[in-house]
Amino acid sequence: MKRILIVDDEFLIRYTLEEGLRDRGHDTASVASVEEALEYVKKYHPAVVLLDNLLEHSVGMETIPDFKQIDEDIQIILMTAYGSVSQAVEAIKKGACDYVLKPFDMDEVDFMVRRCLDQMKSRDSLEFLKGKPQEFTGVSQAASQIRSEIRVLGANSTVNVLLRGETGTGKEIVARLIHAHSDRSDNLMVRINCGAIPENLLESELFGYERGAFAGALKTKKGLIELANGGTVFLDEIGELPMSMQAKLLTFLDDRRFKRIGALEDTEVDVRVMAATNRDLEKAIKEGAFREDLFYRLNVMQIVIPPLRERREDIPALCDYYLDYYNKAFAKGIERVDPDFMRELLLYDWKGNVRELKNIFERCFLFSQGNTLEKHVELVPASKEAAPPGGECYYLKDLTQGPVSLEQEVAALEKRYMDQALKLCNNNLTKAAALLGTTRFSMKRRMERE
Repeated sequence: MKRILIVDDEFLIRYTLEEGLRDRGHDTASVASVEEALEYVKKYHPAVVLLDNLLEHSVGMETIPDFKQIDEDIQIILMTAYGSVSQAVEAIKKGACDYVLKPFDMDEVDFMVRRCLDQMKSRDSLEFLKGKPQEFTGVSQAASQIRSEIRVLGANSTVNVLLRGETGTGKEIVARLIHAHSDRSDNLMVRINCGAIPENLLESELFGYERGAFAGALKTKKGLIELANGGTVFLDEIGELPMSMQAKLLTFLDDRRFKRIGALEDTEVDVRVMAATNRDLEKAIKEGAFREDLFYRLNVMQIVIPPLRERREDIPALCDYYLDYYNKAFAKGIERVDPDFMRELLLYDWKGNVRELKNIFERCFLFSQGNTLEKHVELVPASKEAAPPGGECYYLKDLTQGPVSLEQEVAALEKRYMDQALKLCNNNLTKAAALLGTTRFSMKRRMERE
């Protein structure tokens, strides 16, 4: 639970606010001076500070930058008994998120605190994505096709794109690569998690508002879409967008125009729109939870990213990538994955997809010593249906039904393993031999006997 800090030199006010907010479900603390408050913020990082303006030895408004210097994300509500419009504007300029007059109503203070917390949640739900993204790693036909689509879409920087796939398959990586390959790459790519922003704040967060548009709108604010002008808007979890906002987004997609809340004139922007979802949007349309016209507007170009269990031949390449990635992150010199561990990775079900593989590598890197990545997690093998291509599960024949040739059965099983290893390693004999725990020379001799 986010903590609320009250700063006031009058005990009765501190007590009233602390108990009143606690009764309304908040975690609260209080101090009597700015000096105490700054020390408290350094140690405990509260989310919201209710700061009195006229303290015994300081002016609260003048200390707002000191709080922001410790924690730039902290939300400050200034309290004063002598308010004016100019003072409110000055407080906002210095970094306060709101302003309340004494004597105050506890419900009003509770409303302001919750609004500040909602704004923090909204800010946490978006990212301004910069920097070079990782490549879409893999040797499978699906990975090759996706890289080709990234290049095509990078060269056509106005087309709307819908990215579909299970959680953890790499939808954001693909979106970032499309942006990086386009002529918009010098501008921002703004990621907005449509399921994380409270519904009552969505419109103001996406489209912005004019000064005076509603209570507390003390200055004009640009929305996230406007901030991305010239770049890309990435609407993550688009399937979670409330119906009330779907119509507004559809209108915007028609001509890239919108009105800030309270504005009389349209604002026009030049942005590419990409959206991603792990939901079955066609089913959501039938259930009345997603607009069909919005689906077709977003679905100009669709990229479907298959789950990792359907492209297991990409696992060795992804392992190589994460070996390099975590060697740099942890300053280690691990050169290979333990062969037994690699076999388990190839047979695992991967419900969390590439993100789960990354997390497993991170955990194993923490505990592995020497030059081999060892297994430090429990992996449950996949079912027969989820076995890798060309590597179906092998079952013993029922000897009650008659004799079998042990030599032929062993040879057949050996051939299956070698064929699977070669396919997974893109016909690299050395890597395939290492995957099977043998030498290149021994494997070559076995293949010649076939």
